[in-house]
Amino acid sequence: MNKCALLFLSFLLYAGSALAEPGIDFTLGAGTRVDNLDWNIAGDSTGASPNVLSELRWQNLESFQVKAKADAKLHLVYMRATVDYGWIHSGVNQDSDYIGNNRTIEVSRSNNGADRGNVWDVTAGAGIRKHYAAGSGGFDIIPMLGASYSRQNLRMTDGFQTIPPTGSFSGLNSTYNARWFGPWAGMDFMGAFDAWTFTGSFEYHFLTDYKADADWNLRDDFQHPVSFDHTAGGSGVVVSLGADYAMSRRWSVNAAFDLQSYQARRGTDRTFFSDGTTADTRLNEVNWNSYALTVGMKYGF
Repeated sequence: MNKCALLFLSFLLYAGSALAEPGIDFTLGAGTRVDNLDWNIAGDSTGASPNVLSELRWQNLESFQVKAKADAKLHLVYMRATVDYGWIHSGVNQDSDYIGNNRTIEVSRSNNGADRGNVWDVTAGAGIRKHYAAGSGGFDIIPMLGASYSRQNLRMTDGFQTIPPTGSFSGLNSTYNARWFGPWAGMDFMGAFDAWTFTGSFEYHFLTDYKADADWNLRDDFQHPVSFDHTAGGSGVVVSLGADYAMSRRWSVNAAFDLQSYQARRGTDRTFFSDGTTADTRLNEVNWNSYALTVGMKYGF
């Protein structure tokens, strides 16, 4: 027997020593989600003049979310894919400008509505299963690799100028559309005991590509529909926990909690002016976090 055959046999003995039965599950759920996103830019491309010139924050963006998940246990291989979509129905935005370093001498601030827009994510991954039998059930530990795409389509409305305190202003309908794409590596866990199944996953997202474009509709000196764009590299962490209770051989009720946290640093803000010129400055940072709680039904094939 050659070395390749010995290695393959050793792999099968390790990974397949106690495999659970194969199967495919589909889960559909709905629930609530909350997102927060902020970014700030410097006055020039070196990160100075001042070091924070403008800062935007979208906070407490509450959404109604639907989520679909499919996972397949194919002997040695485990695969999963998830799609979710949230309709934003509540939230606030703050837009601040400074002329002093470290967010000092705030010369402009508006506090605006952010109750429109949407958020969504697509992720897929695969790994090699290692199953361990335990009493009336068992559990799987699965190293995973995958890729994901997340998007936040945000809107600013109902403008209110706080500094200087001139109050409400009409016509605000600006947008900021953010995108995060890249690979991830992580670990999945599944444990089945009697009628209960518990799941957990951890993903570290690396080499994440961040891009965004904005339309500042009240700025006549900017181009439309793209007034400026952002590019940067980032990373993130995604954690998911779930529990299923089997009502029959195929049907289960499901509850899940998902947490996402991403950061991008030292990117580029490029502004497109109405006269056809452009200007670049430093995008200091972008921070996005999200958590969601959903309940639903799972069907096993």
